[in-house]
Amino acid sequence: MATGNIKGGKRNYARVTSPSTGSATTSAGTTTIAYSFTPSTLGPAAASYKIIAATTAGAEKSSTTVTTTSGNYTVAGGGDTDIKVAGINYNGEGTLATIASALPIPFVYTLQSTYNTNGTYTVVTGITKIAAYVIGAGGGGAGGGLGVSNQGHGGGGGGGGSGAIIGFKDFTVTAGQTVTITVGTAGNAATAGNLSKITYGGTDIATANGGSGGAVGVAASGNTNGAGGTGGAGGTAASNVAGAVLITGRTGGTGAGSGANATAGTIQSSNSNITGEAPITAIVPSNTVYGSGGAGGSGNQGGGGGGNLTASSGAGGGGNGGAANAGNNPATSGNTATGTGAGGGGGGGEGPLRWGQGNGAAGAAGQVILYIA
Repeated sequence: MATGNIKGGKRNYARVTSPSTGSATTSAGTTTIAYSFTPSTLGPAAASYKIIAATTAGAEKSSTTVTTTSGNYTVAGGGDTDIKVAGINYNGEGTLATIASALPIPFVYTLQSTYNTNGTYTVVTGITKIAAYVIGAGGGGAGGGLGVSNQGHGGGGGGGGSGAIIGFKDFTVTAGQTVTITVGTAGNAATAGNLSKITYGGTDIATANGGSGGAVGVAASGNTNGAGGTGGAGGTAASNVAGAVLITGRTGGTGAGSGANATAGTIQSSNSNITGEAPITAIVPSNTVYGSGGAGGSGNQGGGGGGNLTASSGAGGGGNGGAANAGNNPATSGNTATGTGAGGGGGGGEGPLRWGQGNGAAGAAGQVILYIA
């Protein structure tokens, strides 16, 4: 056992004995640990202490030297982390003692890019993880149905469905490999929006399908008014990343027949996000507006279109539905979606004076937001 004494003028070359007890804790979403340990009373005293953060396999990630036995330390590099302490004296470092095992330290991300068109990212040295939001494109609203001269009204077109949304984090990547980003283009009138996805190593790891297009309003038959078209379904999501958040797109509003107003598209109200690790921020629900369905068009002469889904209202950016024609005016067309991945509005139905039905409007394109750590 080291005594720390000097006898006969000879120096004792013993190093500091490992701390006897200790602990380290962390809170969710932070890379800073709180440590505390008790120095050993055996052997020579320590002048300072080295704190090491290491992987559970033993590789050092970061370290610091302190003179106090308790305090805070910010760890570099995320993942399960062991915290070790060694005393230091004039003879160097003593034996390391593990005071905490497998602490869950989050990865610190930076925004790599927001993709509004297709692209690629080559993983650079030092980057080991990616996180992302993937948003599918919105479907287009459909046009209104035809009327019959001096008889029936055509039904309003259905609104487009919105694209799916996926959020994931902590997916392991290797330097030199390529992350391929596909961004879905918007669906035109009555057509589906296209999918957005991330591909790595030849495998699609997150796919957000686009919303379906709305159905065209039913044409009048004699004096029988046409029914409104149904709204497009929301896109579906799939991912093989553990813990990924999958949000189905929202349904477009149903067009109306004569005598009724159309319905608004449903609002993307999910609050599932991948927050907790700066600078990743919440995107749903928010006034930045991601993925609500477009409103249906009206078949009611002089009736209004679907609900007002605009960014300013925080309701989701789906396009408004068009109104049926009144008097000698043609029916109005639906409005193009404004929110990312939102569905377009359905067109108004044609009245019996045959001045024309409204057209369906396009949805909005998708998007991919990529973070790296």
